[in-house]
Amino acid sequence: MNYKKMYNEWINSDYFDKEFKEKLMNLSDEKEIEDRFYKYLDFGTGGIRGKIGEGTNRINKYIIRKATQGFANYINNKYSEEKSIAIAYDSRNQSPEFALEAARVMAANGIKAYLFKELRSTPELSYAVRYLKAKAGIVVTASHNPPEYNGYKIYGEDGGQLIPVEADKVINRVNEIIDFKTIKIMEEQDAIDKGLLEYLDYTIDTSFIEEVKKNLKNLEYVRKYGDKLKITYSPLHGTGGRPVKRILSEIGFNNLIEVKEQMIPDKEFTTVKSPNPEEYSAFKLSLVYAKENDADLLLATDPDCDRVGIVAKSNNGDYIALNGNQTGALLLNYILESSNDIPKNGAVVSTIVSSGIGKVIASYYNIDYISTLTGFKFIGEKMTEFEKKHNHTFIFGYEESYGYLRGTHVRDKDAVVASALIVEMALYYKSQNLSLLEKLNDIYTKFGFYKEDLVSIKLEGKEGMEEISNIMDTLRKLKPNLIAGFRVNEFIDYKFDHTTLPKSNVLKFILKDGSWLAIRPSGTEPKIKFYFSIVEKEKEKLSEKLDHVKSFILELAGVNN
Repeated sequence: MNYKKMYNEWINSDYFDKEFKEKLMNLSDEKEIEDRFYKYLDFGTGGIRGKIGEGTNRINKYIIRKATQGFANYINNKYSEEKSIAIAYDSRNQSPEFALEAARVMAANGIKAYLFKELRSTPELSYAVRYLKAKAGIVVTASHNPPEYNGYKIYGEDGGQLIPVEADKVINRVNEIIDFKTIKIMEEQDAIDKGLLEYLDYTIDTSFIEEVKKNLKNLEYVRKYGDKLKITYSPLHGTGGRPVKRILSEIGFNNLIEVKEQMIPDKEFTTVKSPNPEEYSAFKLSLVYAKENDADLLLATDPDCDRVGIVAKSNNGDYIALNGNQTGALLLNYILESSNDIPKNGAVVSTIVSSGIGKVIASYYNIDYISTLTGFKFIGEKMTEFEKKHNHTFIFGYEESYGYLRGTHVRDKDAVVASALIVEMALYYKSQNLSLLEKLNDIYTKFGFYKEDLVSIKLEGKEGMEEISNIMDTLRKLKPNLIAGFRVNEFIDYKFDHTTLPKSNVLKFILKDGSWLAIRPSGTEPKIKFYFSIVEKEKEKLSEKLDHVKSFILELAGVNN
């Protein structure tokens, strides 16, 4: 793609509005122009995500229209009956505008758009698709990315993100659109008058919350003793404020300490370095509130409220962050330990980059453990398969990147139900005089000590993409038999090896003792990710072993941490 030619075409086109073109003409940095126009922003398996701005490699209303027209063509080709789509958006820059653009394009293509009038969480969008019996869904979000990013995720009629075989069809439809003038778009009022655009009220909110309640374990106990637990909560300026606060209040947790500054939706996320609950820095303000009020537990959800991070108080009063694998292990163990009605065909679904302790816990309770590729869409795919084939009953799904799901009301990770379940779990163990940290140590003592780490290397732009590709090719060719002196028991290349999973650009090295490391490019950000999971019988040996393995593979890959 000739970036200069494309840049000039956009400047001279009468399709783009005057203000938009003026911003393009004011660009003076040639490198910046190249980065904006050397390609079209990738429409990946989950949708699109990128920096907001003018250009083919940026998120703007014209790229939103192009992507939506391709998605509309896919929907119209797949279904002959009456069609509708649910659309939601988060608190980011231009999210309401982008959501309306998508709705106008869908309406112009004869697909009725159900559009939330205010920001809503990603899990509620997934729920809305199923509730409305829509054929598809869109949520305008860039999850926990910095404020200069936006994008959207696409959903199928089961309420799950489209799996690769279907997403590829959408990608092909999007790529077929060469001329922006072929994109159909309808004025908002015309769409409303013709019954092709309908704004949603609060009915779905209530229905969604009631479904969440069905998936909690000990509601009666919570209603009696919920005020004995002090919880600090922050939505990090995103969509979680309303639903998380509501569910905790309605089930009986009255000692909720709100991080007031962050309860307000803010497109710039002004009080945090990054609105990502995976990072301890996101809890900086929460910790102030927690220490002032002697809170037992801190919760923070990301801007679209599909991930939740927790910080727990130790016996000596320190506040310790738990990673996604640790929270997943605690929740899984809690669900199985506190239940006497787990079905015999019950199954836990997690991903190939999540800690091995989940499989050990599931096995102890005689529950099947199923691994999928990275991405909750694959967990959702398994749930739909269970529903159709009746071969398993879904018990719990989770991934190491702070995403959890209990129940079948949605087909995506849900920080609303996860937050309620985490708080309920904390109260349950507090009644046994156990903190979450003590319970986690009990789990490790019983099943083996695990330590995980994730190294994300950010490599932006055209050169970054090439470097990521080179790193993967290098490791694929080298495939060492020894890593930091530890024997590699199995090497899996998910791109070429004949596994039961779809092909994916992921490499995994499994060591003789069950420890492993995996490498994959991110599907949503300009990053390459290195995952580590170390297991030992003795806790004291974990950190040293992890450091050796990490240093070895990063040096082999030629990257600096």
